[in-house]
Amino acid sequence: MLKVLGRIFGKLAASHVELHASETCSECGSQLARNVEGWGERPREPLDVSQDSSPGVSPHQAAAWSCPNPDCPPQVLKRVALWASPEAMDIQGCDAAIVTQLVNRGLVRDAAEFYRLKLTEIAALDGMTKDRAQQVFDAITASMKRETWRVLVGLGIPNIGAVEAQALCKHFRSWDALFAAGRERLMKLDGVTECTARNLTHWYGDPVNRKVVTRLEKIGVNFKC
Repeated sequence: MLKVLGRIFGKLAASHVELHASETCSECGSQLARNVEGWGERPREPLDVSQDSSPGVSPHQAAAWSCPNPDCPPQVLKRVALWASPEAMDIQGCDAAIVTQLVNRGLVRDAAEFYRLKLTEIAALDGMTKDRAQQVFDAITASMKRETWRVLVGLGIPNIGAVEAQALCKHFRSWDALFAAGRERLMKLDGVTECTARNLTHWYGDPVNRKVVTRLEKIGVNFKC
């Protein structure tokens, strides 16, 4: 059985995926799927197929398969960990052990839920002292004012890292303007590739993802470029 290492954010519409005929996710049992329209130029964190590839299937082909279930436990963990990471919102003190506990206890399942955490909930985590809990709580609050490009990275849009996010944000004053631009206009901007423009508009086209953005805006996370 293939072991899913990749992540996916939001749901994939049926028209954009091809279901694997025989393999299921080892974590949640969902049937594996792959994008058939070339969403992104690189596979999203490929599957580990070194031992279990099907006959006649190259590692590159097998790497295109991933679990389409956004509630798959490893995917929830990775999306929460990405948001807290130094590469994204840089929530200092919120290391892998803390993120794992927050997810396993059902306290945080997406970016917006970080900002609903109570100090008492953080303090109740294993190995947490009162001072450290306060530091993590303060770091979460401080992250709301991070640069907007970090928010874009933290949302985990395929193939949009720091370089791509900064290139996008420098052309707009707000996220409303960014997402209203459309793929054709984005592709004409300096430093924005076709892949970046396609992935951004595809991601934001999912109502599940738009809902996360709306919740973050209401919470007060910085969306001004």
